[in-house]
Amino acid sequence: MASSRPVGPGDHVFLVDGSSFIFRSYFQSMNQDSKYNTRTSDGMPTGAVRLFVTKLLQFMRDGAAGLKPTHLAIVLDKSEGSFRKELYEDYKGHRPDPPDDLKVQMPLMREAIRAFGLEPIEQARYEADDLIATYTQEAKARGANVLIITSDKDLMQLVGPLVCFYDFESGAKGKPGYRPERNLDEAAVTERWEGLPPDKIGDLLALMGDASDNVPGVPGIGLKTAAQLIKEFGDLETLLARAEEIKQPKRRETLLANADMARLSKQLVTLDCAAPLPVGLDDLPVPELDARPLIAFLKAMEFNTITRRVAELYNTDLAEIAPDPRLMPGGAAISWERVGAVEVAPDGSAAVATADGTLIPNGIGTPSLLASQRATHASSQPFDTTAYDTILDVAVLREWVAAAREQGYVALDTETSALDANLADLVGVSLALAPGRAAYVPLQHRGDSDLFGGGMVPGQIPLDEALAVLRPMLEDSSVLKIGQNIKYDWVILKRQGIDVRPFDDTMLISYVLDAGKGPHGMDELSKRHLGHTPITFGEVAGTGKGKVSFDRVELDKATAYAAEDADVTLRLWQVLKPRLPAEGRATVYETLERPLVDVIGRMEMRGISVDRQILSRLSGDFAQSLARLEDEIQEIAGERFTLGSPKQIGDILFGKMGLPGAKKTPSGQWATPATLLDELAQAGHVLPERILEWRQLAKLKSTYTDSLQQHMHPETKRVHTSYSLASTTTGRLSSSEPNLQNIPIRTEAGRKIRRAFIAPPGSKIISADYSQIELRILAHIADIPQLQEAFAQGIDIHAATASAMFGVPLDQMTPDLRRQAKTINFGIIYGISAFGLAQRLSIPHGDAAAFIKQYFERFPGIRTYMDDIKKATRENGYVTTLFGRVCHYPQIKSGNPNERAGVERQAINAPIQGTAADIIRRAMVRMEDALRAERLSARMLLQVHDELVFEAPDEEIDATLPVIARVMTDAPFPAVTLKVPLGVDARAAQNWDEAH
Repeated sequence: MASSRPVGPGDHVFLVDGSSFIFRSYFQSMNQDSKYNTRTSDGMPTGAVRLFVTKLLQFMRDGAAGLKPTHLAIVLDKSEGSFRKELYEDYKGHRPDPPDDLKVQMPLMREAIRAFGLEPIEQARYEADDLIATYTQEAKARGANVLIITSDKDLMQLVGPLVCFYDFESGAKGKPGYRPERNLDEAAVTERWEGLPPDKIGDLLALMGDASDNVPGVPGIGLKTAAQLIKEFGDLETLLARAEEIKQPKRRETLLANADMARLSKQLVTLDCAAPLPVGLDDLPVPELDARPLIAFLKAMEFNTITRRVAELYNTDLAEIAPDPRLMPGGAAISWERVGAVEVAPDGSAAVATADGTLIPNGIGTPSLLASQRATHASSQPFDTTAYDTILDVAVLREWVAAAREQGYVALDTETSALDANLADLVGVSLALAPGRAAYVPLQHRGDSDLFGGGMVPGQIPLDEALAVLRPMLEDSSVLKIGQNIKYDWVILKRQGIDVRPFDDTMLISYVLDAGKGPHGMDELSKRHLGHTPITFGEVAGTGKGKVSFDRVELDKATAYAAEDADVTLRLWQVLKPRLPAEGRATVYETLERPLVDVIGRMEMRGISVDRQILSRLSGDFAQSLARLEDEIQEIAGERFTLGSPKQIGDILFGKMGLPGAKKTPSGQWATPATLLDELAQAGHVLPERILEWRQLAKLKSTYTDSLQQHMHPETKRVHTSYSLASTTTGRLSSSEPNLQNIPIRTEAGRKIRRAFIAPPGSKIISADYSQIELRILAHIADIPQLQEAFAQGIDIHAATASAMFGVPLDQMTPDLRRQAKTINFGIIYGISAFGLAQRLSIPHGDAAAFIKQYFERFPGIRTYMDDIKKATRENGYVTTLFGRVCHYPQIKSGNPNERAGVERQAINAPIQGTAADIIRRAMVRMEDALRAERLSARMLLQVHDELVFEAPDEEIDATLPVIARVMTDAPFPAVTLKVPLGVDARAAQNWDEAH
C-alpha cells in the first residue's frame, strides 16, 4: 500500500466497484469478436484479467471522465455473503454460480490489484456497495470529489453534490453487448429514474424490486408506477401509511398486502453508509507505480503486449524480470483449480484435468510444461555450449534417435557447405531434446591440407550410415521435427532422399504472431524471447579473407555453434508455439504457413528452364543501349561523368544546371532518388528522364540478363530461386538468389527477359494470374455495391468506375477516362495522394485532388473503410486479413508525421494485399493434390505476386488449365465467401511472356 495522504477539498477519490467490474470484464472477454477473448497457452482463461488490468492501468495513469485520481480503491464482495442474507435468505438466491472460466480468474484479479501496488478492499458481511457508500460519505464530508466506477444501478443512490457515477465503455461499437461510456451527475440520474432524485432510488427499488439481486418489491409495480407513487406521496413510508388513499383498487390492495415485503425490500436496497472499513480513506492515495512486480505478474499471465507497453511506459528492462513464481502452477499465491487445464507431474509428464478431477495423459508430442513454465524454463536455463555432445558413434546416435521417438518431438538443424540449398553439401546435423540437451553429428567435415591432406576428418560417422539411422525418425509421423526456417533443412534432406514430416517452424510461428514487429531470424528471436545472443557464423568460420566454409570448421567449434542453434530453436518453440492457440492464430499457422513449407521446397528444387542464348543476346543489346544512352546523357550535360555516381549526378543536375527540388543528404551531397528524378522528368526536363532510363536498363542487365546466366544450376541447367515465407508484413512471398518477382511486365525490356523463361521440349509454360484481385477484395471489404455489381456482371471495372465517377455511359467511354479511373482504382489501394495522382496522370494538382474527392463521393464506403482501418490500427497496433492473419504496425503512433502517414497507407493496404496473399497461399497448398487427383503431371514452378507459373506436358494442357483455374478461383472457400467472384486468366505457351 502507498503511504497515507489525508483526503480534502480538491482531491478526486475513485471508488471502483471491483465485483461489478470483474463480471463486466468477463462477459466482454467472452465475446468472440473481443480482442480480450484470450487464454494462456495451456488453456487457462485470462480474458477478464487482461481487460481488468488494461482498465486499471488506464485509471491509474489517465483517470476517467476527464479526471485523474488522487485516491483509488478497488472494492470487492467477500465470498461469504452479507448481512442481507440474514434479513432475506433468498437475497441473490437465484444467481447461478459464476462460470468456471470466471472462477479461476477471480484470485488472479486480486493478485493484479496487488501488482499495481494497491490492496483489494473487502469486508466480511458487507458488500462492495456498502464500503463504497461509506467511503463516499466520508469523502464528501471532507469536500473531496468522488467518482464511483460501476455498472451497478444501486450505487446511483449516492450521486449528488461532489459525487458522480461513471460506467466505462465496454464491447465494440456495432457489436452485440456494446455499452457506451456514461458519466452521470445528479441531473442525469434524476432523468434516468423518471424524474426522481438519487435519494429516492431506494424507495423506488423497494416498490419495483430488483430482479438482478432477487429483491422482491411489490408484485405488479414497475418503474413508471413506482416513480408516480413516490412523486405523489414523497417516500415509501408515507406511501404505505396513506395507501388507503390510492384510487386504483387493485394497486391499493396490492400495496396493503405487501407492505412488509416493501419495507424488507427497502432494507435490502439501502446502502450501509457506516460499514467498518478495512482500510482508511486516507490510506488510499494512488501510489507511484513500481513496474517490476507488475511486469512479473503480466509475464506470468503471458500478457505480452501489455508487458511491453508497461516496460516502455516505465523504462524498465524486461529481460531482468522473471514471471512471478507465486503465480505459476503450484505457486503459493493462487489455488489453480482448473477444468481442462494441463497439470504437470514432478517428473515433467503432462495430463489434462477433467471436470471430476480425473487426469488424462496429454499424449505423445504434446509439450509437457505449461506455457508459463516453459517460457521461464527456456529463458532461465543457462546456455553452456561446452556441455553439448559431439556424436561420433552410431550407437550414441541411435540412443538420441530413440529418445526423440520416445519423447515425440526433437529440434533439428542442418549444417551445409553453402547457402544455396540446391547446391550445398550436407556437412552435419544437430539435434536438441530439451533446453541445454543438444548434440551435433558431424558428417562431412574436412581437415586442412597439413593434417589430413584435405580429406575427411577421421572419426565421423559415414554419411550413408548416419542417414540410415536418422531417416526412420525424420520420416516418423509420430515425431514432430522442429526447425527454424525448416524449408532449407527440408530441401537439404530431400536431396538425400529423406522426406521430413511432420514439422514445426519457429520462424513461421513468430511470423504469424508478430509480423511487423521485427525480424524473425533465429538470432533476433533468441535475443527477443530468450535474452540470449547465439554464436555467430563469423565467430566459427571467420570473416573476410580468412572465412572458410562450414565443412572446414573444427569439430569442437562446429558442435558449439550447431548444437546451440538446435537448442535455441527448441526453446523458441517452447515459448512461441503455445501462443498460437492462446492468441487465436493457430488456424493461420496450420492452414497458410506450415502446409506451404514443402510445397515451396518442391518448387525451389524444380527450378525453371532459361534460354542462356536469349539472355546473352539481351545482355549484349542492353550494353549497346546503355552505351548510346550514356553518350546522349553526357552530351546533354555538357561534360563526362560517372552515371553510377549519385554524387556526380547531383552535382550536374542541381549544382551546375540548377534544377528545382534540390535537397541534400546528411552527408552533404545532393539527393537523387528515383522519385525526384521522376518528378523532374514529368516536368519536362530531359536529362533526369534519360538518367532514369539508363538506371532502369542497367538494373535489368545486372539483375537479370547477366545474373540469371550465373544462377543456372550446373547440373539441372535451370534457375532455382529461393522463396522467403516470412519477410513481408502482409504475407506476400519474396524471392531471392535470383529475385524473379520484380521483372517488369509493362515494359518491352521486361517482356524480353520473360521470353527467356522457356518450357523444355514437349512441354508448355502455364501462367495463371488472378484478375484484379485486390480491387475485388476492396469491393468486398469496403462493401461497394457498384464495384460488386460490375465484377459480378464481368464488366470492365475501370470503365465501370469511370462511368460511375464521370457519368459517362459505358458505350461512350473514352480511353482517357478509363485510364484515369484505372490509375485511381489502383492508386486508392495504396493510399495515393493528390500529388502522386497528379504525377501519374500528368495533370494539375487541383484536378487530381478533385478526382480523388469525386471518387470518394461516388464510393463513400471506401473512405469509411480507410478511416475505420486507420482508427483501428491506432487503437490496436495491427490490422487483420479476412483469413485472420495479423499485420502489426507499431509505428502508427510515430511522432514523425511523414512516417505516420506512410504507416497509415500501409495499414489501409494490408487487409487487401494480405487477403490476396492468403488466397494465393491457399491455392498453392491445394494445387498439387488437385492435379494429382486428376492424374495430371503439371508442376508448379514459380509464384509471382498474384500469378502462378507451371510446366506441363503438351498433351495435358487442355485438361490442366481448368483444374488450375478452379483451384485458384475456389481458394477462399470455405473459410471466406467473397461478395465478388474471383477471376483467373490461365494460358499456355512456349515461354513465360507469351503465356502471361
